[in-house]
Amino acid sequence: MENIVITITRQIGSGGYDLARAISEEFGFKLIDRELVVHAAKILKTDVAYLDKKEERTSSLLEKILSVFSIGTPEIGSLAGSFYPTDAEIFEVQKTVLENFAQNHDIVALGRASFFVFKDHPKHLSVFLKADLDYRVKNVAKEFNISDKEAIELINQTDKNRNEYIKKMTGLNRCDLRNYDIVLDVSCIGFELTKNFVIDVIKHKFFKNGGGR
Repeated sequence: MENIVITITRQIGSGGYDLARAISEEFGFKLIDRELVVHAAKILKTDVAYLDKKEERTSSLLEKILSVFSIGTPEIGSLAGSFYPTDAEIFEVQKTVLENFAQNHDIVALGRASFFVFKDHPKHLSVFLKADLDYRVKNVAKEFNISDKEAIELINQTDKNRNEYIKKMTGLNRCDLRNYDIVLDVSCIGFELTKNFVIDVIKHKFFKNGGGR
């Protein structure tokens, strides 16, 4: 029997992590977020901090140079203390780790192109959360204890990074709403209604009559 997979793609500041946690707690699903990075880092033999830094963004020129020199040559050896994997290598390993989790657990996965990884999974529900800029600025400024101006800069850069990463790794536009089963504007309907709606959809889709699948 296939396990249930819920994927959440979100704009920063729209409450994606809170929704993922609420779903995990409601149904006992395994929340895949930080754990994915730790597992991927072990497989790639690189630093968790390096993967954290690269969260859903493509490599800078410096990182690309480091990834070449970290391999080293017989003449000069490695110029880096650990392996700096390429974007493609990170994506493939994270994809494998996600798939392995889904083989053993019902999961809710946050970001990292999970909507694409599980697009053909028979028990997959994909959710996209969006919100207007004012709503996002308020949440981001509070979460990171920064000014509204700094929050706007962080939002713009994060959106750019994530869009470029998804385009490069999957060929898809992350903001193309045709990629998702459910699209919700949290700034319009509020987080509680968003949470309750998604939970009700999961119950209806996977737990009909309040019983088994």
